[in-house]
Amino acid sequence: MGDRSYIQVESNRFASPIVFYGHWSGTDNLTAVKNVLARTARIGDPSYLTAQLFHGFAMELGEYDGSLGFGIESGHLTGGEWSDNPIVVVNADTGEYAYDGEVFSEFVSPVADKALLWSKTGTETGTETANT
Repeated sequence: MGDRSYIQVESNRFASPIVFYGHWSGTDNLTAVKNVLARTARIGDPSYLTAQLFHGFAMELGEYDGSLGFGIESGHLTGGEWSDNPIVVVNADTGEYAYDGEVFSEFVSPVADKALLWSKTGTETGTETANT
């Protein structure tokens, strides 16, 4: 029994995603992601954003006391986990997130778009320029 939910945080800087688990969290996973993304200045800074997401999920909404009810692991969720609610997948590089098969990008900023492009191409425009 439970009302289990997960948040999976992905970044080009992580070797594998970071996953948060809440045993009695219900849809707090989605609420925490939206709350944090709406107020943070750390989109594109995966280490800080990941910490903020866990704090919002476990501490603010879940009243986690450090004992039972929450967990952190690394790796991809396969869909076979004991989840009673849709998984939220967050791209910490851009602020984009997915929930129940739909992708949301209301928190993606032009700065995050440039950072993602830079990480993929090495330039802010996506095209290389020759130095003479």
